[in-house]
Amino acid sequence: MSEENVIDTPSVEDAPQQEAAPTAPTPEQALNTLAAAARQARLTYEEHAAVDGCARVLAELVQAPQA
Repeated sequence: MSEENVIDTPSVEDAPQQEAAPTAPTPEQALNTLAAAARQARLTYEEHAAVDGCARVLAELVQAPQA
């Protein structure tokens, strides 16, 4: 193997040790994520209806003006 075919790749030790801290979702994002997951879950009709009702209640609380 000739010298010109060698690829110089940085080792793992040379990589920066920065881990991106996950940002906390907003209440709206959290609610939307949970509602989307519940829609995709295998639930009975009644369970889906209950989850939708809970999502509506929580959405009203999240959107209510802060006192």
